[in-house]
Amino acid sequence: MAMQSLAPELLARVFESLSSVPDIISLSLTCRYFYQILPKSQKLTLFFRALDETDGPVEDIIQLLTQNDNQLLHVRRTPPMSFALLSQVTAVARVARRYVDLYPKFRWTGVDSVQRRFLDAHEARRLRRAIYRMWSYAKAFYQFPYRVPRTDLTAVSERLQLLRSWSNEDLFEMEDLRGMLEQLLATEICPTDGEVYSRVPEDAQRYHLSLQYPHLRPLESAWPAYDDLFHNSRDADHNVAKPTVQELRGKHMQGWGSDLQNFYLVQSFLKFSPAQILWLYDNTIRRADVERFIEQQTHDPCFFDSRSLLFQDWLTVLHARGVDVQQAREDIWDGRTGIVNTMERAV
Repeated sequence: MAMQSLAPELLARVFESLSSVPDIISLSLTCRYFYQILPKSQKLTLFFRALDETDGPVEDIIQLLTQNDNQLLHVRRTPPMSFALLSQVTAVARVARRYVDLYPKFRWTGVDSVQRRFLDAHEARRLRRAIYRMWSYAKAFYQFPYRVPRTDLTAVSERLQLLRSWSNEDLFEMEDLRGMLEQLLATEICPTDGEVYSRVPEDAQRYHLSLQYPHLRPLESAWPAYDDLFHNSRDADHNVAKPTVQELRGKHMQGWGSDLQNFYLVQSFLKFSPAQILWLYDNTIRRADVERFIEQQTHDPCFFDSRSLLFQDWLTVLHARGVDVQQAREDIWDGRTGIVNTMERAV
């Protein structure tokens, strides 16, 4: 029996059973009858439901997208569903999807790299929720134009009210994500001089000083090699793959100072939203690229003079709730709570 012969009520149930937006679209485009079987409003509901399953929680994306100066941040907003909103939600979800792929690399490093694995569905959802909420925090308090001046006392109240609207488990997930972003920033975007030095092959370490002192750099190494940036016909003959941005950055990124300087730099970079940090990861090769991005995005010559207050606010809220924050942080990094919960997996 052909599907076109099924009753419209049964076909509607078929659409409702689909778990992803591409599946719904593909079935709709099969024929004109399937395209017209559901009204647009019903399709829109199915799209949002499917997105919540694959990239949700969509509710947190909507709170991020509907921030405005006329409403308190911690009050939930319920805008009408529309295809324009759906398009914006999809764009935000795409960023979170990348972090689901990157998280294992920067969560399990060094001796812990043997534990590296893909996130399961529950862990991925917790990670996405933390991303959307950290993004909301950054957008409200650190993105230009500012919701309220950073020196205004009402900013402190709003920041704490926003964090108080989330449970302890939600805040643990955000701290887990914050630690992962610190690792990404410290190793990829603003590595220390020592980190850069450790990447230089032993037989080339005599050139290490040229990374920090350009006037000592040999002329041929002043810029990335031509072959690093472009392909030519000879590359195809020898099956030479074009290096990734991350590989080029490993060769050409300069150090940003000592370990102590690095700590404060990372806290400044955490004022950026997860989308901006991801852009830096995907597009910057040299320190000058990062500095140019900071200038273009913030127009703030004192960017490094102020730092993200998320961790301080996190401590304030949990202390007020009577939580042992030192124990909580140990539990997060040992995998007993947060995004990756080994206790949950053992059940």
